[in-house]
Amino acid sequence: MVVIFLFGLILSSCGTSSIPQQSPLDTSENHYARGLIAIENGDLIDAHRSFEHARLLDSDYPGAFVGFALIKLKQSNFHEARQQLEMALRRDRNFVGAHIALGRVVSIEGIELNRSVDNWLPESLRAFHKAEQLDPQNSEVNWYRANAYLLADDLVSARNTLTQILDLNRGDWVERAMMQVERIQMIERAAPGSDMGKQIGLKDAITRGEVAVLLVEELKIGELIQQRGSTDVDSSVDSRDIPRPPDLENAWARMWVEEVLALGIHGLRPFPDGTFHPNEPITRAHYAVVNQGVLVLLSGDRGLTTRYIGEASRFPDLRADHYTYNAAALSTERGIMQVDRRTGAFRPDEGVSGAEALVIIRELQNAFRMEY
Repeated sequence: MVVIFLFGLILSSCGTSSIPQQSPLDTSENHYARGLIAIENGDLIDAHRSFEHARLLDSDYPGAFVGFALIKLKQSNFHEARQQLEMALRRDRNFVGAHIALGRVVSIEGIELNRSVDNWLPESLRAFHKAEQLDPQNSEVNWYRANAYLLADDLVSARNTLTQILDLNRGDWVERAMMQVERIQMIERAAPGSDMGKQIGLKDAITRGEVAVLLVEELKIGELIQQRGSTDVDSSVDSRDIPRPPDLENAWARMWVEEVLALGIHGLRPFPDGTFHPNEPITRAHYAVVNQGVLVLLSGDRGLTTRYIGEASRFPDLRADHYTYNAAALSTERGIMQVDRRTGAFRPDEGVSGAEALVIIRELQNAFRMEY
């Protein structure tokens, strides 16, 4: 709150004062570009310094106000973000960055305020269209337009928009677009059956709480247990007696986590101190333990938990005596998780993207169709 107040105080003191240029490189444009990088890195203080320096060099430079708008967007202060963009456009109606920023503000505002897609998507697309008219070769326009489509749950339009970046094949946006297209294709192949599954599928890294949501909504773990007549295979733990972790009280995923906790799945149990950490990102190693827990629960085969103990490690980056090794070996041998094709590494400490998690869910389903 203190940082937000200081930003507001500095912005309110903006006037027409200026500072002398100290170098030919000391330009408003360069400081604006530096500020955009700082925002991407999550450093709003450094970003504000850069945008303020740009404004002091040229009080009419529209990029400075675009930068201030993007800071307000990060703070979910949509009203002030729009005000800053109006100030930018009053100075230059043809400033491309202002129209791109407006499209971003409109789309994120629509999602965070839970507005219908029909309410916000047309306005967002109009802003991106205006930016495209001003600069048809600007890949940044299509990147954020694709993000708007993703927020609107329109994977096809998002993929087609990103493909335009790949067709242009120029600039720093190409690599990002390639990765995003691959992610979208993974989601499409996984064919999530729930809206929550689609939303989680777009995340760069998912949390323990989101894993619980996927098990309930996408794997349909409760229905599978009923169909197979499975019971809690760990008789030493009565999951019904597990007290609710205190950090679930206000967690958005509480109901899904509690449903999973009642099943006693290894890998998604409370920590020794009784907490669950629903917002903690899950690593590939710990996701493998979840997979192992699901396989044991649904098959009733406790031997799966020790099947690979004692063998030489099949991964260059995970020792065979590590407590997650058996789960990793089980997940890869069953084709549920993949190793690095070039090195064979399991990458145990890496996060799990939403798209990868959806594919894992589908592979778990296939494992039971084929083997059980």
